[in-house]
Amino acid sequence: MPNAGGLTDREAAIDSVIRFVCALDEGDTDLSASSLTADAIMDLTPFKMVGMNYEVVHGRKIVVDRLMTTVGTALDTTHSATNIRCTVQGDTAGLTCCVLAQHFRKGEGLNPEFQDYYLFGNQFKCSVVREGELWRIKSLVIAPAWTQGNPDVMRI
Repeated sequence: MPNAGGLTDREAAIDSVIRFVCALDEGDTDLSASSLTADAIMDLTPFKMVGMNYEVVHGRKIVVDRLMTTVGTALDTTHSATNIRCTVQGDTAGLTCCVLAQHFRKGEGLNPEFQDYYLFGNQFKCSVVREGELWRIKSLVIAPAWTQGNPDVMRI
């Protein structure tokens, strides 16, 4: 069944994750909010494996605020979602994907002479729901599969 913009349900569910990662790179609060339900849950506790102690975050406003202050407006980044698997059942979908997340300190991403960075190969596991014409992430677990570079880049 086509959604607004002519997307199939599967494509529209996937678009929620694309909006989520693009919002990080663009520092776009509104785009980030559009990707999440009001009661969204983001679980970053798997980052303990790489020495980062994050808690589970509840609620769209808190998730967006956290994302924008620690990544979206604080760093130069690119996030690329690949290997997307999505199964739609009615108004819900289960989605997994890999996200390559490149991070530079703010203002240093474009400098070819400065190569201090932190790169993650992350695994996303999402529950996505239809809300009106948009599909949104209801729950998201992000787990690093590997890292490369300087973790101090992430400390702002």
